[in-house]
Formats: sequence, C-alpha cells, structure tokens
Amino acid sequence: MASHFAKLFWGLLLVILDFKINGFDLLPDGLGYLIVAAGCGGLGRLSSRFPSARFLCFLLAIFWLGEFVIGGGDIAVIFGVALTLVHCAMIWQLLGGIAEYTLERKRPDLAERAKNRRIIYTVIMGCNCLLALAMQGSNSFEPLLIILAISMLVLLAMILHLIHRVKTEVAVHDSNK
Repeated sequence: MASHFAKLFWGLLLVILDFKINGFDLLPDGLGYLIVAAGCGGLGRLSSRFPSARFLCFLLAIFWLGEFVIGGGDIAVIFGVALTLVHCAMIWQLLGGIAEYTLERKRPDLAERAKNRRIIYTVIMGCNCLLALAMQGSNSFEPLLIILAISMLVLLAMILHLIHRVKTEVAVHDSNK
C-alpha cells in the first residue's frame, strides 16, 4: 500500500519540478503523470476516486504530448484552459481518494487536510487561469500572478507532505497486515 502512495509522491514531484536546458525538460511531466497513474491504479480498491484520477493522469500525459504541437494564438488559450480544468479534476479526485482512505482509517485530521488542499488548489488554479486570460497583452497583473505562483508552490509542497504523511503514518500499517 505504501508503495502506491510513494508513486503518487514521486510522480507529482516529477510533474512539479521543471529543469530545462535549451528548452528541453530533463524531467518530463508525462512520465510523472504515468507514475501517478500507476500509484492510483494500485489504490483503486480503496476509493472510486483513484481510478478517476488515474484516467485523468493518462489524459494529462496526452495533453503533455500535445504541448509539443500546439502553437500560439486562440488554440493555445483554449488548450491552456482545458489543461487547467483537467489538472483541477485530477487533484480533486486524487485528494478526494486520500480523504476517503484516511477517514476510513480513523485519521480525520489527514482527511480534512486533503479536503482543504483540494479546494485551495482549485481556487488558486482558477485564479491563475483567469489572470492569465486577463493579462494577455498587459503586465498590470504581474505582481498578483507572482503571489499566486508562490502560493501554488507552497500548496504543492503541502500536498506532497500530506501524501508522505499518509504513506508513513497510515498506509504503512495496511502494508504490514
């Protein structure tokens, strides 16, 4: 059980970290999505939300490939909005599955954190998307966008920490049974 949560952790970390050399991403997001999908696949019997998150991870891997062929213009804007919606749905399902799992294991503290973090994630991503649309051709919202980006990084670290805690404090006991 703990190994599946480890896949969630490492897959999301791979998606979050971007190290580029001459525009080439050394840590491909598509691989991260596939690792998260593998983790969700192993957790499918714990909550119906994990198979949904798994499907959305596969969709995000396809979107990642699509980023290589999408140019600029209106199609890029539509693509960006669609990508944001799928990201939000995946995190919503993933953290919803974690909330259900931890609640069943008598850890309402971790369940509450998962529920809160998925709401905050969705709000920040929505604000980022709206600001990106509003900023087209303007730099007037740039300071707010920087604040939202920093907030998102902090939140992503908190999500990774939550997954690590679930792995080490809850799932490891299921693995020992």
